[in-house]
Amino acid sequence: MGSGLTCIDLFSGAGGFSLGFSWAGFDIHAATDYQETAKQTYTENLDAPFLQADIVSLADNPAPLIETANSDLENIDVAIGGPPCKGFSTAGAYNPSDYRSDLLYSYLDVIEQLSPKAIVIENVPSVTAIPVQSSGEMTYAKSVLRETRKLGYKIRMLELDAADFGVPQHRKRVFFIGYKSNVPISEPIPTHLGDGGQQRLGESMANRSYISVGDAISDLAFLGPNEEAYRYQRPPESDYQQWMRGNHDDNELYNHVAPDHGPRVRERFQTLDEGAGKDGLPPRLQTDKRALQKYDRTKPANTVTTLPEDFIHYEQPRIPTVRELARLQSFPDWFEFKGPRTTGGPQRIESLPQYSQVGNAVPPILADVIGRHVKLTFQEGDPREVANARLQSYESGL
Repeated sequence: MGSGLTCIDLFSGAGGFSLGFSWAGFDIHAATDYQETAKQTYTENLDAPFLQADIVSLADNPAPLIETANSDLENIDVAIGGPPCKGFSTAGAYNPSDYRSDLLYSYLDVIEQLSPKAIVIENVPSVTAIPVQSSGEMTYAKSVLRETRKLGYKIRMLELDAADFGVPQHRKRVFFIGYKSNVPISEPIPTHLGDGGQQRLGESMANRSYISVGDAISDLAFLGPNEEAYRYQRPPESDYQQWMRGNHDDNELYNHVAPDHGPRVRERFQTLDEGAGKDGLPPRLQTDKRALQKYDRTKPANTVTTLPEDFIHYEQPRIPTVRELARLQSFPDWFEFKGPRTTGGPQRIESLPQYSQVGNAVPPILADVIGRHVKLTFQEGDPREVANARLQSYESGL
Protein backbone atom coordinates (compact mmCIF):
# COMPACT_ATOMS: atom_id res chain seq x y z
CA MET A 1 0.00 0.00 0.00
CA GLY A 2 3.08 2.20 -0.08
CA SER A 3 2.79 5.54 -1.84
CA GLY A 4 6.47 6.42 -1.83
CA LEU A 5 5.76 9.10 0.78
CA THR A 6 7.73 9.04 4.02
CA CYS A 7 6.83 9.98 7.58
CA ILE A 8 8.48 10.56 10.96
CA ASP A 9 6.38 10.28 14.12
CA LEU A 10 7.35 12.49 17.08
CA PHE A 11 5.69 11.80 20.47
CA SER A 12 4.57 8.50 18.98
CA GLY A 13 3.22 6.92 22.14
CA ALA A 14 1.86 3.45 21.44
CA GLY A 15 1.66 4.16 17.71
CA GLY A 16 -1.90 5.13 16.77
CA PHE A 17 -0.76 7.99 14.53
CA SER A 18 1.87 5.80 12.86
CA LEU A 19 -0.56 2.93 12.33
CA GLY A 20 -3.09 5.19 10.63
CA PHE A 21 -0.49 6.82 8.40
CA SER A 22 0.84 3.38 7.44
CA TRP A 23 -2.71 2.36 6.47
CA ALA A 24 -2.82 5.52 4.36
CA GLY A 25 0.25 4.32 2.49
CA PHE A 26 3.11 6.17 4.18
CA ASP A 27 6.45 4.56 4.95
CA ILE A 28 7.24 5.30 8.61
CA HIS A 29 10.99 5.99 8.59
CA ALA A 30 11.25 6.58 12.34
CA ALA A 31 9.25 7.08 15.50
CA THR A 32 10.35 8.48 18.83
CA ASP A 33 9.02 8.75 22.37
CA TYR A 34 10.77 8.89 25.74
CA GLN A 35 8.53 6.30 27.45
CA GLU A 36 9.85 2.75 27.76
CA THR A 37 6.36 1.22 27.65
CA ALA A 38 5.58 3.20 24.49
CA LYS A 39 8.67 1.64 22.93
CA GLN A 40 7.59 -1.83 24.02
CA THR A 41 4.14 -1.49 22.49
CA TYR A 42 5.27 0.32 19.35
CA THR A 43 8.02 -2.13 18.47
CA GLU A 44 5.77 -5.12 19.21
CA ASN A 45 3.20 -3.98 16.66
CA LEU A 46 4.81 -1.74 14.07
CA ASP A 47 7.67 -2.43 11.71
CA ALA A 48 9.41 0.94 11.92
CA PRO A 49 12.67 2.09 13.52
CA PHE A 50 12.08 3.44 17.03
CA LEU A 51 14.24 5.82 19.05
CA GLN A 52 13.61 6.17 22.77
CA ALA A 53 14.61 9.76 23.44
CA ASP A 54 13.52 13.02 25.02
CA ILE A 55 12.30 15.61 22.52
CA VAL A 56 14.31 18.28 24.40
CA SER A 57 17.56 16.45 23.64
CA LEU A 58 16.51 15.96 20.01
CA ALA A 59 15.81 19.67 19.73
CA ASP A 60 19.47 20.28 20.65
CA ASN A 61 20.74 17.50 18.40
CA PRO A 62 18.42 15.69 15.96
CA ALA A 63 21.24 13.51 14.60
CA PRO A 64 20.14 10.36 16.51
CA LEU A 65 16.66 10.68 14.99
CA ILE A 66 18.06 11.18 11.50
CA GLU A 67 20.33 8.17 11.98
CA THR A 68 17.39 6.09 13.19
CA ALA A 69 15.40 7.07 10.12
CA ASN A 70 18.38 6.23 7.89
CA SER A 71 17.14 9.00 5.65
CA ASP A 72 18.40 12.23 4.18
CA LEU A 73 16.51 15.28 5.33
CA GLU A 74 15.18 16.00 1.86
CA ASN A 75 13.49 12.57 1.84
CA ILE A 76 11.21 13.28 4.81
CA ASP A 77 7.78 14.16 3.45
CA VAL A 78 5.72 14.49 6.64
CA ALA A 79 6.36 14.85 10.37
CA ILE A 80 3.44 13.94 12.59
CA GLY A 81 2.91 14.10 16.33
CA GLY A 82 1.08 15.67 19.21
CA PRO A 83 3.15 17.35 21.93
CA PRO A 84 1.56 16.26 25.25
CA CYS A 85 -1.67 18.05 25.95
CA LYS A 86 -2.24 17.32 29.64
CA GLY A 87 -1.85 20.98 30.52
CA PHE A 88 -4.78 21.73 28.21
CA SER A 89 -7.15 18.77 28.46
CA THR A 90 -10.68 19.31 29.75
CA ALA A 91 -10.37 15.87 31.36
CA GLY A 92 -8.41 17.56 34.16
CA ALA A 93 -7.68 20.96 35.62
CA TYR A 94 -6.06 23.45 33.25
CA ASN A 95 -2.44 23.91 34.15
CA PRO A 96 -0.64 26.22 31.73
CA SER A 97 2.49 26.12 33.92
CA ASP A 98 2.85 22.37 33.27
CA TYR A 99 6.26 21.94 31.61
CA ARG A 100 4.71 19.58 29.09
CA SER A 101 2.88 22.56 27.63
CA ASP A 102 6.23 23.97 26.51
CA LEU A 103 7.35 20.79 24.78
CA LEU A 104 5.66 22.35 21.77
CA TYR A 105 8.72 24.54 21.28
CA SER A 106 11.12 21.60 21.42
CA TYR A 107 8.91 19.91 18.85
CA LEU A 108 9.09 22.97 16.62
CA ASP A 109 12.88 23.11 17.02
CA VAL A 110 13.06 19.56 15.71
CA ILE A 111 10.71 20.45 12.84
CA GLU A 112 12.92 23.39 11.91
CA GLN A 113 15.97 21.15 11.65
CA LEU A 114 14.23 18.28 9.85
CA SER A 115 12.36 20.63 7.50
CA PRO A 116 9.77 18.09 6.29
CA LYS A 117 7.57 19.02 3.34
CA ALA A 118 4.46 18.82 5.55
CA ILE A 119 3.60 18.71 9.24
CA VAL A 120 0.59 17.43 11.17
CA ILE A 121 0.19 18.38 14.84
CA GLU A 122 -2.67 16.94 16.92
CA ASN A 123 -4.08 18.23 20.19
CA VAL A 124 -7.26 18.91 22.18
CA PRO A 125 -9.68 21.72 21.23
CA SER A 126 -8.96 23.70 24.39
CA VAL A 127 -5.53 24.65 23.03
CA THR A 128 -7.33 27.52 21.34
CA ALA A 129 -7.88 29.15 24.73
CA ILE A 130 -5.04 28.14 27.04
CA PRO A 131 -1.69 29.98 27.00
CA VAL A 132 1.66 28.28 26.60
CA GLN A 133 3.84 28.85 29.66
CA SER A 134 6.77 30.63 28.06
CA SER A 135 4.74 32.79 25.70
CA GLY A 136 2.69 34.74 28.22
CA GLU A 137 -0.80 35.30 26.84
CA MET A 138 -0.12 33.55 23.54
CA THR A 139 -2.33 30.46 23.27
CA TYR A 140 -0.99 27.12 22.17
CA ALA A 141 -2.97 27.33 18.93
CA LYS A 142 -1.75 30.82 18.05
CA SER A 143 1.78 29.79 18.94
CA VAL A 144 1.61 26.85 16.52
CA LEU A 145 0.22 29.00 13.72
CA ARG A 146 2.71 31.82 14.27
CA GLU A 147 5.84 29.69 14.71
CA THR A 148 5.16 27.26 11.88
CA ARG A 149 4.49 30.15 9.49
CA LYS A 150 7.88 31.53 10.48
CA LEU A 151 9.31 28.18 9.40
CA GLY A 152 7.74 28.58 5.97
CA TYR A 153 4.62 26.47 6.34
CA LYS A 154 1.23 27.39 4.98
CA ILE A 155 -0.89 26.02 7.81
CA ARG A 156 -4.51 25.59 8.82
CA MET A 157 -6.20 24.39 11.99
CA LEU A 158 -9.04 21.86 11.60
CA GLU A 159 -11.33 20.53 14.33
CA LEU A 160 -12.55 17.00 13.65
CA ASP A 161 -14.79 14.56 15.51
CA ALA A 162 -13.56 10.98 15.17
CA ALA A 163 -17.15 9.68 15.13
CA ASP A 164 -17.72 11.43 11.78
CA PHE A 165 -15.14 9.12 10.22
CA GLY A 166 -16.16 5.72 11.59
CA VAL A 167 -14.55 5.68 15.04
CA PRO A 168 -17.07 4.56 17.73
CA GLN A 169 -16.27 7.56 19.89
CA HIS A 170 -17.06 11.28 19.96
CA ARG A 171 -13.51 12.54 20.19
CA LYS A 172 -12.99 16.11 19.04
CA ARG A 173 -9.42 17.04 18.27
CA VAL A 174 -7.67 19.84 16.45
CA PHE A 175 -5.17 19.10 13.70
CA PHE A 176 -2.71 21.69 12.48
CA ILE A 177 -1.83 20.74 8.92
CA GLY A 178 0.88 22.66 7.12
CA TYR A 179 2.80 22.45 3.83
CA LYS A 180 5.97 24.09 2.58
CA SER A 181 4.31 24.42 -0.83
CA ASN A 182 1.47 26.80 -1.59
CA VAL A 183 -1.35 24.26 -1.79
CA PRO A 184 -5.00 24.51 -0.71
CA ILE A 185 -5.66 22.89 2.67
CA SER A 186 -9.15 21.42 2.74
CA GLU A 187 -11.05 19.37 5.32
CA PRO A 188 -11.46 15.60 5.02
CA ILE A 189 -14.97 14.57 4.00
CA PRO A 190 -17.00 12.92 6.80
CA THR A 191 -18.27 9.44 6.03
CA HIS A 192 -20.51 8.77 9.06
CA LEU A 193 -23.27 10.68 10.81
CA GLY A 194 -25.73 10.25 13.62
CA ASP A 195 -29.37 9.20 13.75
CA GLY A 196 -29.32 7.40 10.41
CA GLY A 197 -29.59 10.65 8.45
CA GLN A 198 -27.77 11.62 5.30
CA GLN A 199 -24.89 13.95 4.71
CA ARG A 200 -23.54 15.33 1.46
CA LEU A 201 -20.32 13.69 0.34
CA GLY A 202 -19.18 15.86 -2.53
CA GLU A 203 -21.64 14.99 -5.27
CA SER A 204 -22.66 11.71 -3.63
CA MET A 205 -24.47 11.01 -0.36
CA ALA A 206 -23.16 9.33 2.79
CA ASN A 207 -25.74 7.47 4.85
CA ARG A 208 -23.54 5.50 7.22
CA SER A 209 -24.65 5.79 10.82
CA TYR A 210 -22.23 6.40 13.64
CA ILE A 211 -20.53 3.28 14.99
CA SER A 212 -21.96 2.68 18.46
CA VAL A 213 -20.40 1.25 21.60
CA GLY A 214 -22.42 -1.92 21.08
CA ASP A 215 -21.25 -2.16 17.47
CA ALA A 216 -17.69 -1.95 18.77
CA ILE A 217 -17.55 -4.22 21.82
CA SER A 218 -20.69 -6.35 22.26
CA ASP A 219 -18.79 -9.53 21.33
CA LEU A 220 -16.46 -8.89 24.30
CA ALA A 221 -19.24 -8.37 26.86
CA PHE A 222 -19.00 -11.91 28.23
CA LEU A 223 -16.32 -10.82 30.69
CA GLY A 224 -17.39 -10.06 34.26
CA PRO A 225 -15.48 -8.26 37.03
CA ASN A 226 -12.18 -9.87 38.05
CA GLU A 227 -12.24 -12.12 34.99
CA GLU A 228 -9.86 -12.35 32.07
CA ALA A 229 -10.00 -14.00 28.69
CA TYR A 230 -7.37 -14.92 26.14
CA ARG A 231 -9.75 -16.37 23.54
CA TYR A 232 -12.86 -15.03 21.85
CA GLN A 233 -16.03 -16.57 23.27
CA ARG A 234 -18.55 -15.01 20.91
CA PRO A 235 -18.58 -14.57 17.13
CA PRO A 236 -18.40 -11.02 15.73
CA GLU A 237 -21.78 -9.30 15.96
CA SER A 238 -21.19 -6.33 13.64
CA ASP A 239 -19.17 -5.38 10.58
CA TYR A 240 -16.96 -3.21 12.79
CA GLN A 241 -16.15 -6.13 15.09
CA GLN A 242 -15.33 -8.30 12.09
CA TRP A 243 -13.01 -5.61 10.80
CA MET A 244 -11.36 -5.26 14.22
CA ARG A 245 -10.70 -8.99 14.26
CA GLY A 246 -9.45 -8.93 10.67
CA ASN A 247 -7.25 -11.90 9.85
CA HIS A 248 -6.65 -12.57 13.52
CA ASP A 249 -7.94 -16.12 13.06
CA ASP A 250 -6.06 -17.94 15.81
CA ASN A 251 -8.78 -16.93 18.30
CA GLU A 252 -6.18 -15.29 20.55
CA LEU A 253 -7.39 -12.23 22.44
CA TYR A 254 -5.07 -9.64 23.95
CA ASN A 255 -5.52 -7.18 26.82
CA HIS A 256 -9.00 -8.37 27.84
CA VAL A 257 -8.60 -8.36 31.62
CA ALA A 258 -11.28 -6.90 33.90
CA PRO A 259 -10.42 -5.41 37.31
CA ASP A 260 -12.21 -6.47 40.46
CA HIS A 261 -14.69 -4.18 42.22
CA GLY A 262 -16.11 -4.37 45.72
CA PRO A 263 -19.83 -5.06 46.38
CA ARG A 264 -20.73 -1.37 46.84
CA VAL A 265 -18.99 -0.33 43.63
CA ARG A 266 -20.69 -3.12 41.70
CA GLU A 267 -24.05 -2.04 43.11
CA ARG A 268 -23.30 1.54 42.04
CA PHE A 269 -22.48 0.37 38.54
CA GLN A 270 -25.57 -1.83 38.29
CA THR A 271 -27.88 0.92 39.57
CA LEU A 272 -27.03 3.41 36.83
CA ASP A 273 -29.12 3.39 33.67
CA GLU A 274 -27.33 3.23 30.33
CA GLY A 275 -26.03 6.63 29.34
CA ALA A 276 -26.50 8.05 32.86
CA GLY A 277 -23.85 9.86 34.90
CA LYS A 278 -23.20 10.09 38.63
CA ASP A 279 -26.20 12.41 39.08
CA GLY A 280 -28.37 9.38 38.39
CA LEU A 281 -27.17 7.63 41.54
CA PRO A 282 -29.11 7.61 44.83
CA PRO A 283 -27.42 9.47 47.72
CA ARG A 284 -26.13 6.31 49.40
CA LEU A 285 -24.24 5.31 46.25
CA GLN A 286 -22.78 8.69 45.40
CA THR A 287 -19.05 9.02 44.83
CA ASP A 288 -16.48 11.79 45.06
CA LYS A 289 -15.32 11.04 41.54
CA ARG A 290 -15.54 14.07 39.27
CA ALA A 291 -16.77 12.06 36.30
CA LEU A 292 -18.66 8.79 35.97
CA GLN A 293 -20.81 7.61 33.09
CA LYS A 294 -22.33 4.34 31.99
CA TYR A 295 -21.96 3.61 28.30
CA ASP A 296 -25.06 3.66 26.11
CA ARG A 297 -24.69 0.73 23.75
CA THR A 298 -26.69 2.51 21.02
CA LYS A 299 -24.40 5.55 20.74
CA PRO A 300 -20.71 6.30 20.26
CA ALA A 301 -18.69 6.56 23.45
CA ASN A 302 -17.57 9.86 24.88
CA THR A 303 -13.87 10.66 24.58
CA VAL A 304 -11.67 7.80 25.75
CA THR A 305 -9.27 9.16 28.37
CA THR A 306 -6.41 7.79 30.44
CA LEU A 307 -8.84 7.33 33.35
CA PRO A 308 -10.79 4.12 32.63
CA GLU A 309 -12.64 4.34 35.93
CA ASP A 310 -14.60 7.28 34.52
CA PHE A 311 -16.67 4.86 32.43
CA ILE A 312 -18.83 1.82 33.16
CA HIS A 313 -19.65 -1.06 30.86
CA TYR A 314 -23.27 -0.99 29.70
CA GLU A 315 -23.89 -4.68 30.52
CA GLN A 316 -21.33 -5.75 33.13
CA PRO A 317 -20.78 -4.09 36.56
CA ARG A 318 -17.20 -3.09 35.77
CA ILE A 319 -15.08 -0.56 33.99
CA PRO A 320 -13.99 -1.33 30.41
CA THR A 321 -10.95 -3.45 29.69
CA VAL A 322 -7.92 -2.21 27.77
CA ARG A 323 -9.10 -4.22 24.73
CA GLU A 324 -12.56 -2.65 24.83
CA LEU A 325 -11.14 0.87 25.01
CA ALA A 326 -8.72 -0.03 22.22
CA ARG A 327 -11.74 -1.05 20.12
CA LEU A 328 -13.40 2.30 20.88
CA GLN A 329 -10.16 3.96 19.75
CA SER A 330 -10.17 1.81 16.54
CA PHE A 331 -7.03 -0.22 17.32
CA PRO A 332 -7.44 -3.64 15.66
CA ASP A 333 -7.39 -6.71 17.89
CA TRP A 334 -3.96 -7.87 16.74
CA PHE A 335 -2.48 -4.72 18.27
CA GLU A 336 -1.16 -5.80 21.69
CA PHE A 337 -0.45 -3.25 24.41
CA LYS A 338 2.61 -3.88 26.58
CA GLY A 339 3.69 -2.76 30.04
CA PRO A 340 1.62 -2.64 33.26
CA ARG A 341 -2.12 -2.61 32.74
CA THR A 342 -2.64 0.32 35.10
CA THR A 343 -0.87 2.35 37.77
CA GLY A 344 -2.19 4.81 40.29
CA GLY A 345 -2.06 8.59 40.55
CA PRO A 346 1.03 10.49 39.35
CA GLN A 347 2.74 7.21 38.37
CA ARG A 348 0.52 7.13 35.28
CA ILE A 349 2.61 9.93 33.79
CA GLU A 350 5.95 8.24 34.32
CA SER A 351 5.05 4.59 33.69
CA LEU A 352 2.53 5.09 30.85
CA PRO A 353 0.46 1.96 31.56
CA GLN A 354 -1.71 0.28 28.94
CA TYR A 355 -4.83 2.30 29.76
CA SER A 356 -2.85 5.54 29.33
CA GLN A 357 -1.31 4.33 26.08
CA VAL A 358 -4.81 3.77 24.70
CA GLY A 359 -6.27 7.02 26.04
CA ASN A 360 -3.42 9.19 24.75
CA ALA A 361 -3.42 7.75 21.24
CA VAL A 362 -4.69 9.26 18.02
CA PRO A 363 -7.38 6.80 16.85
CA PRO A 364 -5.79 4.91 13.95
CA ILE A 365 -8.85 5.32 11.73
CA LEU A 366 -8.77 9.08 12.25
CA ALA A 367 -5.02 9.07 11.61
CA ASP A 368 -5.70 7.18 8.39
CA VAL A 369 -8.22 9.88 7.42
CA ILE A 370 -5.61 12.59 7.95
CA GLY A 371 -2.90 10.58 6.22
CA ARG A 372 -5.00 9.96 3.13
CA HIS A 373 -5.92 13.61 2.98
CA VAL A 374 -2.29 14.69 3.22
CA LYS A 375 -1.42 12.20 0.48
CA LEU A 376 -4.31 13.58 -1.58
CA THR A 377 -2.82 17.08 -1.29
CA PHE A 378 0.59 15.85 -2.47
CA GLN A 379 -0.94 13.91 -5.35
CA GLU A 380 -3.83 16.25 -6.22
CA GLY A 381 -6.52 13.59 -6.00
CA ASP A 382 -10.30 13.79 -5.68
CA PRO A 383 -11.60 14.09 -2.07
CA ARG A 384 -14.67 12.01 -2.90
CA GLU A 385 -12.53 9.21 -4.25
CA VAL A 386 -10.36 9.37 -1.14
CA ALA A 387 -13.37 9.04 1.18
CA ASN A 388 -14.84 6.16 -0.81
CA ALA A 389 -11.45 4.39 -1.01
CA ARG A 390 -11.08 4.73 2.75
CA LEU A 391 -14.44 3.01 3.34
CA GLN A 392 -13.64 0.29 0.86
CA SER A 393 -10.29 -0.36 2.53
CA TYR A 394 -11.97 -0.90 5.90
CA GLU A 395 -14.56 -3.24 4.38
CA SER A 396 -11.81 -5.30 2.78
CA GLY A 397 -9.88 -5.45 6.07
CA LEU A 398 -7.10 -3.08 4.98
